Amino acid sequence: MNPQIRNQIKALAIYQLAGGILGIALTIWVMFAGELVLSQEVLRFGIFAVGLYVFSILCGRMLFRKPKLGLKLSLVNQVLQVIYFSFGSYAFQYVAGLRIGIGMDMVEGWIFKFRLALSSFHFSLGTDLDQKFIGINLVALFLIFWMERLLEKLDS
Repeated sequence: MNPQIRNQIKALAIYQLAGGILGIALTIWVMFAGELVLSQEVLRFGIFAVGLYVFSILCGRMLFRKPKLGLKLSLVNQVLQVIYFSFGSYAFQYVAGLRIGIGMDMVEGWIFKFRLALSSFHFSLGTDLDQKFIGINLVALFLIFWMERLLEKLDS
């Protein structure tokens, strides 16, 4: 593996590790800051979020150990982050790292939105939030294309 590819994989690994660690820290901080009532549902969603962030950390570690497998796992991790949405009682948003998102808010017409976020998580099932939006994480999309290029270079 040439040094340029090795450095790019190292940068991706650091990004995955940092996003996962930051996500876990923010999840724990939000859960125990005192503003949430710690119900079973909140704890379940918190464990689900931490599980996704641990997956991001594992992807980063795997990039250091087995780059090809790490890139494949990291692709899965980024695919989970590309689309975020909220419609009625269903919502999903997962970011391990950075999100630069563009999307449409459809509550009061079709409003174009630009959103920035660091590691964040939101999951809703059965709770009507009176929100209707869909967005695309441009950072995750860029990383997917980048990782696919790196996989092609590793195969050749």
